[in-house]
Amino acid sequence: MIVQIEIPDTLLETPSYTEQDMMLDLAVALYQRKLYSLAKAARFAGMNRIEFQRALAERRISLNYDLKIDLQSLESL
Repeated sequence: MIVQIEIPDTLLETPSYTEQDMMLDLAVALYQRKLYSLAKAARFAGMNRIEFQRALAERRISLNYDLKIDLQSLESL
């Protein structure tokens, strides 16, 4: 599915705010809401996982961890 969003030209006319910045902001929001995994959000933002993790760290956003899943993974080893 492709969704098109209309963005006012004035938003992208801000010299320091690029289309890449907007995609990163959206990817971060989707990651924070736990709608996208780290890898999927990174791909959406056009970054690899390490670059995306750095972007999260710059924004002081913690990584999403699910302790229950981590414990299940450990038990399966």
